[in-house]
Amino acid sequence: MATIAAVVNKAVADDKSVLLFYRAQSGQLGLSLQSGTGQEDQLAGTWETGSDDYEGYIMSPSHMAATYYRGVHLVAAVTMPKLAAGEEEVAHRNISLVSPVYQTLTTTTLDFNRIAMCAKPDGGEGWLYYYDGTNPDQRTLKEFSLMTGTSTTYDQVFSIKPSSSLAAWYNPDMKTRHVVFQGSSITEYVVGEPQIIPVVAAYKASIPIAAVYSSVIQKAYVYYIDANNAIQRISKDRSTWLTAEMSTVNAPPIAEGSQLTVVNANRYNHLFYVPKDSGSSNGTNAASFSSFTHFVDEIS
Repeated sequence: MATIAAVVNKAVADDKSVLLFYRAQSGQLGLSLQSGTGQEDQLAGTWETGSDDYEGYIMSPSHMAATYYRGVHLVAAVTMPKLAAGEEEVAHRNISLVSPVYQTLTTTTLDFNRIAMCAKPDGGEGWLYYYDGTNPDQRTLKEFSLMTGTSTTYDQVFSIKPSSSLAAWYNPDMKTRHVVFQGSSITEYVVGEPQIIPVVAAYKASIPIAAVYSSVIQKAYVYYIDANNAIQRISKDRSTWLTAEMSTVNAPPIAEGSQLTVVNANRYNHLFYVPKDSGSSNGTNAASFSSFTHFVDEIS
């Protein structure tokens, strides 16, 4: 599975740079510098962590997440510690920061290797979302606060598919946190609200989902995959899902098993993923940075 996450580089003026993180073939973190404008990406600017640099690996299959928090670009992933000869595998997985330092934040059970992150635009507060539970009937959504280091369980979220993706965004105008997941439909949960909101009734099972909020346009955008592996987009204004604006993104089809990630910069949504027939996301092998598609989606 291709495990990737992107975040706008706040150290570069005018959102002109995007940091694309990925799981390298060594099971460690890779970084590629991408354009945050409509211009072509530069060929240089890619680094990978050495296989012996950390005492753990990024899981595959799993998802990675990134956000800007208190002046730092944080990257989180589902990890497992390296095992010495004769050591038994532990019955849980760590959810860890893998950049700028390697540190375990919390743990989850084996089958729920999907995470998402979001933060306030100024990075003052940030949250990580993940699944936990011992079987599909007891699956729950949890929120880890980057500020307090504590987790909150949201029992309102139920009927989550075993392989459901997660996506999240923060709406600074409404001051609300939003999570999208796969249940009987593609479903939105506004954190703290008593109920969930169905968004898209028909979709392909076990698909990647990505979400981003544009403060300029004041809309949230959710991307998901249809039965033909084509990328679909639906948007939401302050309170309403705009089903009339649902459309197919004219981008190369996504590969089976690839994660989909998106950031907003310069009135574009920048999507990153491994394209179909690239041959890079089969089995447990990770894609190299050159395998990724960077699609620039002009929005309104």
